[in-house]
Amino acid sequence: MVKPLFELGEYALGSYTVRYADWDNGEWFGVGPWLKAVVTNRRLLLFSEAGSQRDRIEPEQIRRVWNLCLGRRDGVMVALKDGRRLYMLVDWSQGNKLAKDIREMLTPPLKPRIAPRLQPS
Repeated sequence: MVKPLFELGEYALGSYTVRYADWDNGEWFGVGPWLKAVVTNRRLLLFSEAGSQRDRIEPEQIRRVWNLCLGRRDGVMVALKDGRRLYMLVDWSQGNKLAKDIREMLTPPLKPRIAPRLQPS
């Protein structure tokens, strides 16, 4: 049986092609294969080309996210609360959109300022 991609009440904010990056000898380079990143309203999911899930990053794990330039490529840095930093190259100048979607995932849903009134019975 195939496990569904989304949990109940979860929906996609955006889908991107990314690759982990690392700094060595004065320049950025890609590490490993290109991955599909899906940002939902509840988590960041990373999949290999074969479709198997590689990483699942929950909002509680993320401290902050930035769009930045990694060498001559568009990229994103995700700072995790355990002190690690994930650097990702983003395909076709999508870093700003990916960072925006992750920030939207981190923002708690708005609650109404005025509570609805109950009808008297």
